[in-house]
Amino acid sequence: MIEITDLENPLLEPYRDIRGRNWTWRSGIFIAEGPLLVERLLESPYAIQSVLVDKKSLERFEGKVPIDVPLIVVEHELVEQLVGFNFHRGVLACGIRQPLGDLPEDLSLNDPNETWLGLFGVQDPENLGGMLRTAAGLGIQRVLLGPGTCDPLSRRSLRVSMGNALRLEMYRSTDSQKSLSALKAAGIERIATALLEGSRPLENAKRSGPIILLLGNERYGLPKEVLDQADRCVRVDMELGTDSLNVAVAAGITMHYFCRLAPVVRQ
Repeated sequence: MIEITDLENPLLEPYRDIRGRNWTWRSGIFIAEGPLLVERLLESPYAIQSVLVDKKSLERFEGKVPIDVPLIVVEHELVEQLVGFNFHRGVLACGIRQPLGDLPEDLSLNDPNETWLGLFGVQDPENLGGMLRTAAGLGIQRVLLGPGTCDPLSRRSLRVSMGNALRLEMYRSTDSQKSLSALKAAGIERIATALLEGSRPLENAKRSGPIILLLGNERYGLPKEVLDQADRCVRVDMELGTDSLNVAVAAGITMHYFCRLAPVVRQ
């Protein structure tokens, strides 16, 4: 345990002004904010650089933080000065990012009927966090983050995911066509969601093996190169003049259907 009273101490650097200075992919670190997220980080496979608590929260976390992880204790008033806003959650932690590489060449399946989630150009951290939380809740463990998709470990995304992003196996693709080809080679059917002519109503869809559900940008949907490689397209039909659903809502409906409701056709 390290008690700090000087806000210029370098151990506090990851937590300084975190609202205006979000740590990105390239930083190598991320911040978990609040008791629930910090506890899920402690339970996750991610390494931890440090944990910061105010004195009111020390008792709750003192026995949970591994002895090789610095546990920094700061007065509550100093925490607010440090982070740059009115902070009431009592605890922060700095996690160390794991490299997010592309799909391995020898991709293997965990289950012959597993479901993946593929996201291309999802730019809103709250949408992304909501989709990752739903994926985890429905047992979807593997997620492909395509070009243009925002950071799953940003403060907002991690918070909205309720820390469930830390439980997922995530890959970051820089080449959509290459990644989608690798998925097909592994025997995974690529199912796009799109309100296009030729797409089939979701409620009529069936499945017969491993699949990846492909969702796109909040405004433009899936890029053409992804749609061109999809094995089929499904849609949620709209009524009352509604043009489309929020992507996180559409993702939740689609994931729930294919994970819990879709008839399985035996091959």
